Amino acid sequence: MKEITCDVVVVAAGPAGLAAAISAAENNMSVVVFEKAMNTGGAANMGMGPLGLGSSVQRKELATVDKNKAFEMFMNYTHWRVDANLVKKYFDKSADTIDWLQDMGVEFYKASKYFPGSEPTWHIVKPESGKPGPRAAATMIKRMTERALELGVQFYFETPAKELVKTDNKITGIIAENKDGEEIKANCKAAVIATGGFGDNAEMIKEYTGYECGKDYFGFRIPGLVGDGIKMAWKAGAGK
Repeated sequence: MKEITCDVVVVAAGPAGLAAAISAAENNMSVVVFEKAMNTGGAANMGMGPLGLGSSVQRKELATVDKNKAFEMFMNYTHWRVDANLVKKYFDKSADTIDWLQDMGVEFYKASKYFPGSEPTWHIVKPESGKPGPRAAATMIKRMTERALELGVQFYFETPAKELVKTDNKITGIIAENKDGEEIKANCKAAVIATGGFGDNAEMIKEYTGYECGKDYFGFRIPGLVGDGIKMAWKAGAGK
């Protein structure tokens, strides 16, 4: 087994994992990222841009979005079944996140509406081609990946994390396995699991929500979101 040591291990290199890796590296921490795919970005590579409330892009277009109103609309729409504190924090930090992305070279075409009558919260990325369209956010992922590499973040691709290592009831490492079957143990002070949910796992959806895919539940079914990160956390003692 290969053994490495760092301050922070991040599991998965989608937008959340990249943001965690960059943030840690910007705070002078050594970072290792395990990603089961052969590149960064995950589902974001299929998108066009992130949400933002009260951003500089919106202010430039004289668009105002009330964060409290947005929070109430979102929570009512989800029947308050989601984590209210997490949603509030996400909304509150979204404008700073847009500025943070711009500082690393991400350009935004505009703050757009998802549909007629909605608020202009959709920050569409300006791709390298200059013409916004499907998969425009891949350019944002490219800039984030470049920033991570510039800061010394170490990526292990096609190397899914398998298990969290605990010592004295604290997470002290992660074991991953590369495509050749070699195990890698990364000793760390902290671990961030950013693997998304289990939207492509019909069995887990049925077990934990009671809904049946294709019958009374219709999701995006993004390939790869099978709950492996969540299961790994549960096995280590995380709450459900």
